Amino acid sequence: MLLGPGWALAQDPHTSPRAVAVPGQKAHLDAADAATPPEATGKRIGIGSAFLRSALIPGWGQKVVGARTAARNYFVADVTLWIGVISFNVYGNWLRDDYRLLAAEHAQVKAEGKSDKYFVDVGNYASLEDYNQSRLQRRDVASLYDPATHYWRWDSDAERARFDRTRLRSERAFNRGELVIAGIIANHIISGIHAAWLANRHNSRLEQPKQAAAYVPALGVKSNGEEIRLSAQWEF
Repeated sequence: MLLGPGWALAQDPHTSPRAVAVPGQKAHLDAADAATPPEATGKRIGIGSAFLRSALIPGWGQKVVGARTAARNYFVADVTLWIGVISFNVYGNWLRDDYRLLAAEHAQVKAEGKSDKYFVDVGNYASLEDYNQSRLQRRDVASLYDPATHYWRWDSDAERARFDRTRLRSERAFNRGELVIAGIIANHIISGIHAAWLANRHNSRLEQPKQAAAYVPALGVKSNGEEIRLSAQWEF
C-alpha cells in the first residue's frame, strides 16, 4: 500500500506495518526540504537583520521571512520611485538647457558660470540696467551685477515671459524629484520596520505550542488477515 510520495507500507510478519522510504525518492524529498519556508523549518530570524536587509534593499527582509508578495511590492515600489527621480531630473535638465538657450538668443546672456539666482533676476527684469537701478533704490549695493560679465537685455516681453515659464517648469521638475527622493527614504524605512515586525511575529509563533494538527498514522492487521484497520491521532 502507498501512503504518499516516496513512502510505502512495509509489513513484517511479527510486527505491525510501518511506513518506509522508497529507494530513489531521496533526491525528491531533499528538493522539497530546500524549498520549505522559514515557518516550516522552525528557524529563528534576527529582527535586526531583517530590518537592515529591507532598509538597504526594500523587500529583502520580507523575502527572508517568507512574505514574497510583500517583498515584491516593496521592491517594485522602490524601483518605480527611482525611475521617477531619474525622469524628473532628466526633464528638469532639458528645460534648464532650453531656458538658458532662450536667454542667450533673446537677451544676449552669457550662461557660463551663472548662478540660479542670476537667471531668476533675468526673468524678472527686462534688462540689467532695470535690475541694478532697483537695487540702488533699495541701497542694496552688494547685489549689483557687473555689466561686463552679467549683461542682459530682452528683445521682447513675450520672449522674457516664455523664458520665465520654462525656468519655473524646470524648477518644479527638480522639486518633484526631491519629493520622490523623500518617498524613497520613507519606503526603505517602512520596509525595514515591516520586515522586523514579520520576523518578530515569526519568532513568536515558534515559541508558542503547535496550533496545527499533527497526523500520526497507526496501522494494524486483524488476525484473520482480511481486514486492515486504519486509526489516526491528532495532537493539539
